[in-house]
Amino acid sequence: MKDINAINKKTKAAAVLIFVTILLLISNYFIGLNSRKTNESIKAIYNDRLMVSHYIFQYTNAIYQIKLHVGQSNYDDFEKQNFVAIRLKNISNIDKKYLETILTTEEKKQFQAFQNQCTTIQTLSYYNDWQKITKLSDQSLGTLEALAQIQIDEGKTELTTANALHNGNRIFAQFEIALFIILGCLSAYLLVLKKMKVKIKIPEAPSMN
Repeated sequence: MKDINAINKKTKAAAVLIFVTILLLISNYFIGLNSRKTNESIKAIYNDRLMVSHYIFQYTNAIYQIKLHVGQSNYDDFEKQNFVAIRLKNISNIDKKYLETILTTEEKKQFQAFQNQCTTIQTLSYYNDWQKITKLSDQSLGTLEALAQIQIDEGKTELTTANALHNGNRIFAQFEIALFIILGCLSAYLLVLKKMKVKIKIPEAPSMN
């Protein structure tokens, strides 16, 4: 009877051991999944927010230069037209990079408004309407400010997501440590059971006498 109890204990311990091993594999899977998502969030912060913020800075600098230049009286209309054309061409080159990033719905709306404003500036430059260009430049700078705020808000969201995933990995790591402790205890328990000698009493053959 003792032998049967020892075998039952060993079987139960082995079953628990298998169960703990499965839990470790599941935990490791989720840690890997969270790590990939964290990397994606960090890449999004860099590619779709930090780089875009740099593009917005370049836009702002170009529009501010246009506003400042067309307001100068010591430049003739041809010089102003040429200056505006060069700055708008630079903005158009940046547009290609900007559009390669992931844009939110509001960001698309504001970016389209900025592109329309640039097109209007180009038209006004053709007619030498420098006063309207100055006013429109102020509107464009306001649009760029709205775009910059979107980058800040979206960057915070991505950072919050990355932190949440990182905290999740910490919890899974602590869970794995607990499982490893259980695994070690079970392994030691099985070794003890293995060393136990099972004594089986063999009945004597019946006497022929």
